[in-house]
Amino acid sequence: MHHMPQMYASYVTKSNSLDYSPCFQFVKPYIQSADLAFCNFETVLAGKPYSGYPQFSAPDELLFALKDSGFDVLQIANNHIFDRGSKGLERTVQLIKEQGMYSVGAYINIDHRDNEYPPIFNLKGVKVAVLSYTYGTNGLPAKRPNLVNVVDSIQIIKDIHFSRQQKADLIIALMHWGWEYQLQSDKIQHAWADFLVSNGIDLIIGSHPHVVQEIDFKAFKNKSIPVLYSLGNFISNQRKTHQNGGIMAKIGISPEKKRISTVSYIPFYVYKGHLNKLRQHYLIPTQNYISNPMDFVLPKKDSLELVDFHAIIKGKLKNINISY
Repeated sequence: MHHMPQMYASYVTKSNSLDYSPCFQFVKPYIQSADLAFCNFETVLAGKPYSGYPQFSAPDELLFALKDSGFDVLQIANNHIFDRGSKGLERTVQLIKEQGMYSVGAYINIDHRDNEYPPIFNLKGVKVAVLSYTYGTNGLPAKRPNLVNVVDSIQIIKDIHFSRQQKADLIIALMHWGWEYQLQSDKIQHAWADFLVSNGIDLIIGSHPHVVQEIDFKAFKNKSIPVLYSLGNFISNQRKTHQNGGIMAKIGISPEKKRISTVSYIPFYVYKGHLNKLRQHYLIPTQNYISNPMDFVLPKKDSLELVDFHAIIKGKLKNINISY
């Protein structure tokens, strides 16, 4: 997400510029270590005037920081993709491409979608297709020729079939779904998860609720399909309990068997405050803080909130290992 307090905190007086890179410095090693890293980009890059909720437009410097952190793919099929209309979508797609990154889920026109969707990545000999869909766009319609992937059973089946035709070994579905701030997935999410699994999806990762939901495994044939219903917030200015952090999912793939071998996660807390005399929104891996609290000099209130967030997530995801 991108709320206006994040922009104000990123302002560098000496250079009269914006710098978001400090936000990600503590999670950057995890992101860069991945063969493929993706995130839900729930704003647009429509240029000035910048804005936060309810209709977002973030500075280009946010994208530059995500690129520097190691992200490869930005999921843009979400309810905010048309916050600034066609200009917002088209400029966002163009800037992501200029950074050598991939966007997935929303397109300038049908030719753009046909040529670039789904992206298929060769990861050490394993071909991974990435699909992406959203439940809606906040009532803001796509203006022709723009389009966004919405949750549609017929289209999903076509996309899965096409991915298999392209010899994809694994197919990931990024789902923007569910209800905001609900701590557990609902019947609709479960119904779509069952549908995706039964039609050949190998991994489901969800976004939109802004809180961490449970991680489930659905049996299909001789496989166990991971379903991560919601990873919570990555970075935002939301400060309430459950909304002030999230998890990064770490998925291991066996190159020999060409299937998912491990699922673990890295919980983090969003600290809004000063570190090394610089006020910013910092993503702090909670396990790192608990193991070495002297590495992060936090106010008592934030320290307690971080430890509490860690305990909540660890209790919720007790069937999954934390990645170190």
